[in-house]
Amino acid sequence: MKTLYVMGTMGSGKTAVCLALALRFREEGKKVAYFKPVGVSAGPEHLDDDDALLMREVLGMPQPLDRIVLFNSSPHYLTRYRKDGENLETVLQAFKEVSAGADLVIVEGITSPHVMLSLGLDSPTIAKAIGAKVLMVNRIENDYSLDTALSYNEYVASRGLEVVGTIFNNVPRPWLDKVKGIYVPIMQEHKFDVLGVIPKQVEIAAPTVAEFADALGGEILTAEDRLDLLVEEVLVGAMTTESAFTYLRRSVNKAVITGGDRADLALAALETGTSCLVLTGGLYPDVRVVARAEDKRIPIILVHYDTYRTIERLQQVSRKIKPGDKRAIRVARESFETYCDWGEIAKRVNA
Repeated sequence: MKTLYVMGTMGSGKTAVCLALALRFREEGKKVAYFKPVGVSAGPEHLDDDDALLMREVLGMPQPLDRIVLFNSSPHYLTRYRKDGENLETVLQAFKEVSAGADLVIVEGITSPHVMLSLGLDSPTIAKAIGAKVLMVNRIENDYSLDTALSYNEYVASRGLEVVGTIFNNVPRPWLDKVKGIYVPIMQEHKFDVLGVIPKQVEIAAPTVAEFADALGGEILTAEDRLDLLVEEVLVGAMTTESAFTYLRRSVNKAVITGGDRADLALAALETGTSCLVLTGGLYPDVRVVARAEDKRIPIILVHYDTYRTIERLQQVSRKIKPGDKRAIRVARESFETYCDWGEIAKRVNA
């Protein structure tokens, strides 16, 4: 039995890569299992890890979710968990159950390899304990992203783990040439191979209005049947109405955050390719705004946070592929097949 641990940065699309890998290996006749020892819940009202739910259903795994995901991380995880010598033993026992009868186990990491190091539940520690090889998945935003990829690779290698390679995922299309022409050679100079450069695919990279609403815990005032709209950009409306149109027309499929008392700005946003309005401060909008949103079938989310707190919460939102989202699953699989060196990955995993 082989084990591949997929690590990387938050929002890099690790789950999409895990999904594509699992489907391809299964197509090759392998029995594939999935494990995520440390998960991320969407909040106190939603304790299940959405990524694990997806993989469990797609792979038809019989194990209950609480044996696939053992712990949940958060910025304040030490209020929930304490240093315990049995933490790693708990992971090892569950891994034994999940991996029984499997040819390959794909293990997914969380936001960063070092998370929960204080409890001995960081990804490299677990990977070493279960004898896993590592595949890195990193998103690209700027040159610092390359530094992050290098540092993660060096850190994991220094822990005595074998790094299969790196996949640069969710790469903005204007960055593709730079990634291939500059980043990949630099990675190779540092003795780390890049086995895929996947362009950003809106269908699996952009979150939905529903995911925004869940993260904010807001009240949906209009168009509840349109929460599947994609949000490609977030704009904060804090300008005058005169300058708003030019500013808002630059982006489509956007979420616009503004105060509930800014009817002028809200109405302008509704005319410029907006996926949803997020109204802050707990202030109900003018009836004209509600009526126009209903007419345009654009969701309005009312939250009681101020604008700063709202933006802070939305920074944690990333797209989650749902088990029934056949289109997103197909795009994840096709993107992997097209832009990654499947043969080399399979060879290095030796599965």
